[in-house]
Amino acid sequence: MFSVQNYNSEQIYSTLSSIFGFHSFRPHQEEIVRAILEGQDIFAVMPTGGGKSLCYQLPARLLDGVCVVVSPLISLMKDQVDAARINGLYAATLNSTITAEERNAVGVALRQNRLDLLYISPERFNSEHFIERLKTLRISFFAIDEAHCISEWGHDFRPDYLALSKIVHEFPKVPVTAFTATATQRVANDIVARLNLRNPHLTRASFNRPNLFYRVIMKQEFDVQLRSFLAGHNGESGIIYRNSRKKVEATAEMLRAYGISARPYHAGMSDADRHAAQEAFSRDECPIIVATIAFGMGIDKSNVRFVIHADLPKNIEGYYQETGRAGRDGEPAECLLFFGRQDIAQQLHFVDEIEEEHAREIAKEQLRQMVRFAEQNNCRRISLLKYFGETFPVQNCNSCDVCVDSEEQEETTIPAQKVLSAIYRTKESFGAIHLADILVGANTEKIRQFGHDRLPTYGVGKDKSKNYWRAVIDALIAQKIVVIDDPLRPVLKLTETAWSILRGQKTFMMRKPPERNLTETRTNRVSDAKIPFYDLKPFSKPLFAKLRELRTELARAENVPPYIVFSDRTLHEIARYFPRNAKELQQIHGVGQHKFAAYGQRFLEVINKFCEQNPDELKLQQNHQPVKPNIETSTQSSQSTLSSSFLETYRLLHQGKTIDEIVTERQLTRGTIISHLEKLGESGAELSVDQFFVPERLAQIKKWFRASGESLFLKPAVEASEGKLDFEEARLARIFLRKEIKK
Repeated sequence: MFSVQNYNSEQIYSTLSSIFGFHSFRPHQEEIVRAILEGQDIFAVMPTGGGKSLCYQLPARLLDGVCVVVSPLISLMKDQVDAARINGLYAATLNSTITAEERNAVGVALRQNRLDLLYISPERFNSEHFIERLKTLRISFFAIDEAHCISEWGHDFRPDYLALSKIVHEFPKVPVTAFTATATQRVANDIVARLNLRNPHLTRASFNRPNLFYRVIMKQEFDVQLRSFLAGHNGESGIIYRNSRKKVEATAEMLRAYGISARPYHAGMSDADRHAAQEAFSRDECPIIVATIAFGMGIDKSNVRFVIHADLPKNIEGYYQETGRAGRDGEPAECLLFFGRQDIAQQLHFVDEIEEEHAREIAKEQLRQMVRFAEQNNCRRISLLKYFGETFPVQNCNSCDVCVDSEEQEETTIPAQKVLSAIYRTKESFGAIHLADILVGANTEKIRQFGHDRLPTYGVGKDKSKNYWRAVIDALIAQKIVVIDDPLRPVLKLTETAWSILRGQKTFMMRKPPERNLTETRTNRVSDAKIPFYDLKPFSKPLFAKLRELRTELARAENVPPYIVFSDRTLHEIARYFPRNAKELQQIHGVGQHKFAAYGQRFLEVINKFCEQNPDELKLQQNHQPVKPNIETSTQSSQSTLSSSFLETYRLLHQGKTIDEIVTERQLTRGTIISHLEKLGESGAELSVDQFFVPERLAQIKKWFRASGESLFLKPAVEASEGKLDFEEARLARIFLRKEIKK
């Protein structure tokens, strides 16, 4: 049975620091942690890399009993258990891969109430024998990962997840928490209903991943383009997605032929070969994996620096989910899509194989949305977030190709007129490839068939490459000067604006066409500070290389992936601030007490030796790096250490703004703002009760709290109100009731 206890900020932040090595929460994490500690059911949509696992691992450490985590893949469970153990949590799994001896050891630990976390599969939960066994244990709460798998409207429905709907019936007094990285509102509603969640705390985090750079490039000479890109990412981990097994094998073989370490991964391989490929990738033994979309859910690797889609994804949701596997550590990463209109035909072939007509039409519309995303001339981040019902607050995200390259525009009116003339003279009946052939004077069967070699526009652009004319056409499409009624049948039509350009009444501006090697894209130019992308202070690359070597050595000794020892973000911070002693190293993000005890001295030895041997490198870093501020984690609740985000909420309150007005202005949820108010209240900040409650309402809420006992627990008070008080208002009232008690 769940037993709620009262945890203050000092306990929560102390655990955050000592176990996880973090000194602040990511958005929404704290409000979810507090709601779990209060005994609420939870449904949270948080993007990949948003820190979902901490939301249930931290309260699992604080609460009495074991948190039962339902996870979809056995391979993912092992990494999750390894990562939890290295942080100092007591975690185990029950699955088909463990030995009888290991299974017995887990059973003993459960009976003795020594586990924080137990990872199981949905198939195991769907066993009456196992359910009865769980009923003999002290369970703090259930955590369901990849919760979208329970919804038939989700992008990865799994029938075995349907058994989880029995949790509330079988364990009526145990809270249930559910997490997913992507879910439309329809899927979210379905998950809450299927799991029978009881008045759940709902969180829908922003889908914005500010550390990801989005770029789309026309696919021309793909093998050359791909190798050029990889030349700028030497030694970095990345995923290359292809839409068929044959292409996966061909691309992996091509890369290996050029000396680039890469492995294939697809459903046609044996289980052993797929496992070997995934292990090699996870452990940094092979930096690049070439895969179909069968690869991904079982990967918890935090240091993926790029995700490439070499073929057009079938929908935006899948594209977002797959790109989200880059940069989970919060460090900069690149998402590159190679787009060729020839890919549309292949995706249409897949769509046409769908037997059910309604499903087929939905798939076609999803493909149209994906094509529009690839062709557009608007901020890609705005477009992605809009798909998930979110508004990005500025017009230039400064971290996609459209926004970054917008300054490199040039007037291209005459080339545009040549293209528009070709469209007009071919009676607006052809696509971009044929029009580019006409402009360069190509000798194709199609041109001869329609007599287009006799047009005045035939060959007028032979001084430029076909790629150049494709770029001009794409820019005209992106700016809606010419339109395609159906992205899946790309026939170009003229608009009124097109006629204005043809008549010379308007000029045409476009980004400089890419007559250059792909290695000149954002990746290389970032080092020249030409693009303000995800602004981070530089770090010592030579020291980072030494730290990676040590991390690999320690990971092999522990038989875990290197990123579980320390993330790239942690190594970057070390190479940025050069901590020289125990106190300084423990101020680095991700260095908790358990990890410091296990690895701290070895890393300090490498750092100090490097500093002695490379005094110039140390001096260079000190010249342009401020000393990392000392973070007093033991006094997180004091007002002097409140983050700027809390203080901004406090400032707006003093301007007389309501919670709803602050939510709108700050683009945060009500739950987050109330978390800020709770923290401000604990810190001693002056909050006016009259700003939130009339005296009669607060007095009534106080009675409901008293009726549930002398404690200030939320759940009993909400239940005592018989539907007249919700958790949100109860949280807000409790801030002032706690102040009364202190007085």
